[in-house]
Amino acid sequence: MKKSFRFIGIATSFLLFYSTTASAQSMVDGVYLSTGDANGTGVCTLIIKTLDEPHKYGGDVFELESSGEGSCEWSAVGTSKNYTINGGMVTAGGAPAFVKLSFPFGPAGNRMELTALDLDGSMRLNQVFSKQDETASD
Repeated sequence: MKKSFRFIGIATSFLLFYSTTASAQSMVDGVYLSTGDANGTGVCTLIIKTLDEPHKYGGDVFELESSGEGSCEWSAVGTSKNYTINGGMVTAGGAPAFVKLSFPFGPAGNRMELTALDLDGSMRLNQVFSKQDETASD
């Protein structure tokens, strides 16, 4: 009898963790706005949308689209793993790079940090974004 209660407790804990993790992934969808600075870095708008595409690796698949001035102009597709989204990005000028989005306070937080890396691994840009609304517009 004691073993069955232990098994039920473990199974319940696993299901709660799994359902929380699955629903938390979609919480990153939305519109994010970066902060400009005194060095002339413009304000960028980043839209993150979950794609309903079959995939083999990682968690969800996301479409990432950034707009604004200068280095803000790029788009990417990325996959998530442990609330970090990694993907390939292409700038408006056609230059390929890699992008990593991380959520230091988890997907329910309203802060996201973006790091873009050139193909040789050197850092292209590093920005902090704040979530503006609940869902991205279509």
